[in-house]
Amino acid sequence: MARVTYKGRSFNVKQFGDELRKAGLELGMKAIEEKARGVSATIVDPETGRHADVFVDRMPGNKVGIRTNGSPAFAGLVEERLGMGAGDVKIMNASDAAAHPRVYLAHASEDKVIVRPVAEYLMAHGIDVWFDEWEIDPGDSLRQKMEEGLGEMTHFMVVLTPASIEKPWVALEIDVGIVKRIGGESRMVPVVVGLDPKRLTPFLRTMLYTEIDPANEADLKALADRLHGVSRKPALGEAPHYVRSAPAGLAGWSAAAVAIGKHFVEASKDGRAHDPILTLEALAEATGLDPVDVRMGVLDLKEAGYLWEGSVRGHYAAEIPMFVDFDQEFMPFSPAEDAQTVANRMVTQDARAIDTKLLAEELGWAPRRMNSAICYLLRAGAIETRTALAAGPWRAVQLIVTDRTLRFARSHA
Repeated sequence: MARVTYKGRSFNVKQFGDELRKAGLELGMKAIEEKARGVSATIVDPETGRHADVFVDRMPGNKVGIRTNGSPAFAGLVEERLGMGAGDVKIMNASDAAAHPRVYLAHASEDKVIVRPVAEYLMAHGIDVWFDEWEIDPGDSLRQKMEEGLGEMTHFMVVLTPASIEKPWVALEIDVGIVKRIGGESRMVPVVVGLDPKRLTPFLRTMLYTEIDPANEADLKALADRLHGVSRKPALGEAPHYVRSAPAGLAGWSAAAVAIGKHFVEASKDGRAHDPILTLEALAEATGLDPVDVRMGVLDLKEAGYLWEGSVRGHYAAEIPMFVDFDQEFMPFSPAEDAQTVANRMVTQDARAIDTKLLAEELGWAPRRMNSAICYLLRAGAIETRTALAAGPWRAVQLIVTDRTLRFARSHA
């Protein structure tokens, strides 16, 4: 084979081709990341009116994974604009937390002295009560105000007393509550006070009613618990570690992956790259997991872009996403909240480049906490950084303020 030279020097064609291909892949990956971040940044979350954080993570096989802490509606818009399939943008820390219950309180006017303490107790315990004497002012349309209350309720509660069951107006309100219940628009909660249940209509007797003494706090607490949907079942104990589910913020991960990720972030001294590098054997010893479970957990994390594998096979270290998601669950600080603090400090200082060490000293943070916040901002594409060989315990020696930093700070203000 002829020796190839360029300007008098040996020229390795294969090495040149490999480097060219690697450089091309790197440019392609950066272009994909920039497009994903650029498109996502133009979308306002329909449910919050703010820009949600979007994380673009590199995955094995020259792929990218996109995750967001925005709503499902936001994720759907990102998928649509990027031409992705439904479910391709993963939602982090998804929660179905319910809003405060909204109760329409139907009662007889003669029962105000009974009903008022009930309404006040419920309001004080996170339940928004529509009580006529709080809602209707002189000159208001009684019908209009009542229709507004009935339209916004999640629960229709009627206080049934010897006085109220004789009132045609209360009976009309009950009819509306029944219609709403049948239509699935609200739940119906009959409350019996000082009334023999035998006097209830046959329909009301078929429903689960609650007998209370308005002067008894235990009764009022039980009523509030029912409206909040608190189960009367005993609390569940912890499952054995081998079947224990992941924390809410890590839903979808296997128990092995959670245990491994937890160990990585807790074992990291400063939260830098390759801090620490661990073997499969070390992970099995530290977590108490079966070696096969360790291999499966490591595979899950590696394929999701959370673990780096060294050139020496079987040696692993945490990637940036690990220091974001797993720190959030297992460290005594919140990368998400700390990232907001860092971004706010950056945009309020009259400088484009912020010294990492000085900023950490101002905040009173150790490198481990500061580096976790930097990971969050890098993952969200909200900052640029400058690194150095002598960076010490810091992921970057300087944090660069960009327009994206400003947008991140404003959207989290």
